[in-house]
Amino acid sequence: MKVINRSLKKSNELWKQAQNTILSGVQLYSKGPETHIQGVSPIYIDHAKDAHVWDPDGNEYIDYDMGLGPILLGYCYKPVDDAVRRQLERGMGYSLVAPEEVEYAKLCIENIPCAEKVRFLKTGSSATEAAVRIARAYTGKKHILRGEYHGWHEWTTAAESVRQGGILEDLKKYVHKFDYNDFDAVEKYFEQFKGEVAAVITEPVQVDAPENKFLEKLRDICQQKGALLIFDEVVDGFRFSIGGAQKYFGITPDMATFGKAAANGMPLSIVAGKKEIMDAVDKKVFISTTFGGECLSLAAGIAVMNELKNKPVTERLWSLGTKIQDNFRFLAQKIGVPIDLAGYPVRLDLRYSDYEGHHDWLYNSIFMQECVKRGVLLGWHIFPCYSHTDEDIDFTLNVFEDAMKVYKKALDSGNPASFMEGEPLKIVLG
Repeated sequence: MKVINRSLKKSNELWKQAQNTILSGVQLYSKGPETHIQGVSPIYIDHAKDAHVWDPDGNEYIDYDMGLGPILLGYCYKPVDDAVRRQLERGMGYSLVAPEEVEYAKLCIENIPCAEKVRFLKTGSSATEAAVRIARAYTGKKHILRGEYHGWHEWTTAAESVRQGGILEDLKKYVHKFDYNDFDAVEKYFEQFKGEVAAVITEPVQVDAPENKFLEKLRDICQQKGALLIFDEVVDGFRFSIGGAQKYFGITPDMATFGKAAANGMPLSIVAGKKEIMDAVDKKVFISTTFGGECLSLAAGIAVMNELKNKPVTERLWSLGTKIQDNFRFLAQKIGVPIDLAGYPVRLDLRYSDYEGHHDWLYNSIFMQECVKRGVLLGWHIFPCYSHTDEDIDFTLNVFEDAMKVYKKALDSGNPASFMEGEPLKIVLG
């Protein structure tokens, strides 16, 4: 595919202004220029439609990061936007609760296996914070076993090794990390903190499939030890199915959190749990936020749920993702490059290495650079959305083929760093 002659002048100028006005320059680290190829990738998006985005300089890209997950149906998706506009004419939020809260709650309970009662918040981080607080209140225990990234709040950030400013040292002794599929580590924690574990929280799946009945074992050990199993479905939720990955895998946790794709870009998250648990903590926990019942996001959430119920959204996502994954792997094998598109078709992860199997962020950077130069914007994952067209996918696969050829040349050169036209990306937390 043709390399696009682009200017990034306006995008770069905005970034200079952000350095003097915004802490860290961004609101979400994963959207910052360090996570893309600064000097080659745009830093800002000005507007979007369907699966395409345009930067402030007018350059167009097919997007696969989809707002880092929230855009399930497509940008400016008419049924959702129309629902928001209708609600806007009635009001954004009131001095008392809105009927939409009940309507959306009933849809969640109808479709999410673990949802017998729900509570609404604004972000995935807040939802996992609430779920952990509920678990501690319900069990009367303190320790939390956690898997992947679960947000920026203290209970989870205390288990990280970076950006620990402002985190109380005492918190670190109550939160313990384990790797996905490492059930032995979970068992050891239960033994080490015998009778003190309140909950295990994990994404039901990220990229690698659960092995050796990992999810079933988590459910069983939590039941045996009097802990709660919490599925963090902030990313998985509504992509794998209308009931989330828990419905897809047939494993129902005690509680789950949803966010990102819940409202197709509007801020809305969900804490869902069994009625017994929710009722038991009702008078014990304090979870209260002015915008939990904000009506525009609820209207969007209702519209998303109805689209999932009434249109083949899930089937389309799986079909598109399968087409991308199968053809990507075919191209990689044909060209002879050590790149894979791993994961499930609805949540794909690009994995890069050299011929010896060594991983380096430089390799990610080379491939992402060559794609964005040709009009395809990548991030950490590839998220198919309902508005991606077959033409979008065909164009993208042609871009992937060209990027793979450059990638191969870079590896064969013995000096792949010389192929970088911008700054290599860096891994960030959040």
